[in-house]
Amino acid sequence: MDILIEQEIALHQYEIRQSKADIAQLIHGDFREVGESGISYDHQSIIEMMASEQPSNGFIHSQDYECIQLEESVQLLLYKSASVDELGKSSHFAKRSSVWVLNGTQWQLKYHQGTACEPFELSN
Repeated sequence: MDILIEQEIALHQYEIRQSKADIAQLIHGDFREVGESGISYDHQSIIEMMASEQPSNGFIHSQDYECIQLEESVQLLLYKSASVDELGKSSHFAKRSSVWVLNGTQWQLKYHQGTACEPFELSN
């Protein structure tokens, strides 16, 4: 589970999201997402969305990770997240689910969904 958490957190980082090599390694070619907003993305549209992002002094906080094995090479990662701005204010609280598949020797994100939720206390 640790590698999946590390990779999930990596995908929250602006520098990783701007790296075509990192994205090609971490995101499956058949990727799909239903965002917190309800907007659906496919592989191409998520790549375009990440490429258009601007750097920020804020960050994505994530916590309460749980991993459920669906098959030996398919894992469901559940967690909660919030956006934290440069002043420390939290917003965009969401419950998240990611389906990771083992593609050869590399875990890749194949499906992701974010669902808005009530604010929660951020843990370390």
